Amino acid sequence: MGEVDIFRSLQLLPGISSTGDGSSGINVRGGSSNQNMILLDGMNIYHVDHFFGMFSAFNADAIKNVRLTKGGFPARFGGRLSSVLEIDMKEGNTKAFEGEGSIGLIASKLTMQGPIVKDKASWIVSARRTYIDALAQPFIMASSDGDRGGYYFYDLNAKVNYKISDKDRLYWSVYTGDDRFYAAFSDSYDGSSDDYRFRLGWGNLTSSLRWNHLFNEKLFSNTTVTFSEYLFDIKMEEDYTYETFNNEFEFLYYSGIRDWGVKMDFDYLPNPNHYVKFGLSDTYHTFYPGQMDLRAVEPEFNESLDTSFVFSDRLYSHDAYVYLEDDIKFNDRFKA
Repeated sequence: MGEVDIFRSLQLLPGISSTGDGSSGINVRGGSSNQNMILLDGMNIYHVDHFFGMFSAFNADAIKNVRLTKGGFPARFGGRLSSVLEIDMKEGNTKAFEGEGSIGLIASKLTMQGPIVKDKASWIVSARRTYIDALAQPFIMASSDGDRGGYYFYDLNAKVNYKISDKDRLYWSVYTGDDRFYAAFSDSYDGSSDDYRFRLGWGNLTSSLRWNHLFNEKLFSNTTVTFSEYLFDIKMEEDYTYETFNNEFEFLYYSGIRDWGVKMDFDYLPNPNHYVKFGLSDTYHTFYPGQMDLRAVEPEFNESLDTSFVFSDRLYSHDAYVYLEDDIKFNDRFKA
């Protein structure tokens, strides 16, 4: 369909298969797609595709490199089931401003980057959006007397990096992406009118702040604070007007997960034959299993409703660990 897709490329690697025809999802060595850990600049991404799996959520124009671990997971990931996919965003051009864009059959993309302070700080912003809804809108309105509806998805990546000194550097990364179905139509008869609006959506919002520090030639550290949220929601609204009365009805359902995390990673190279990594991590999870909000106002009958139904209480948990790794080189033929 004319879209560059990282996950489509991963499907061609040994030990990896597609989750189905027309899907960008990956199964790694027999595991299911929801057993893969996806990290974007250290941020955990829970929903990694658009349009029911046809396209991945990662804009290739914003990506610097990709690393996939299919087994023997390093301890620094805290234990995984199927695979770990690390994706790094571009850091921006510190020399001069530049931009690139593309127009495709499915989506258009625009990327801009440049220096904030030359050779010291830079920024990059990359956006992608489909225009399926815009192309279909004239046909919908022509056949339905002004009603509108459609579907679109978008991705927005942004990153700022600042070189504080030769030993310190700051990175701030943001990613947001959504899928949206929407519809709106109206009806009128005998002096009354009805307006309906519907929305169905799901998407991610993530951010990370990372500090790199070089203690000396042998010891290096990374301290990262992350925020990650995935939310699924359905919203329906109705406004009914008859003479002087205006009745309103609103239905909202949502569920999701929100994470706050902090991680400290250290790299220590005592000599050329040892590469030691150690650190600690803690992630605080908040789970929203499902909640429905109802609001209704009927002035004609002097009645109103404003209530919420919680299908399951919010759940909270910590995911914490410490780790220590040592890659040892005994000789040219033997490593452990």
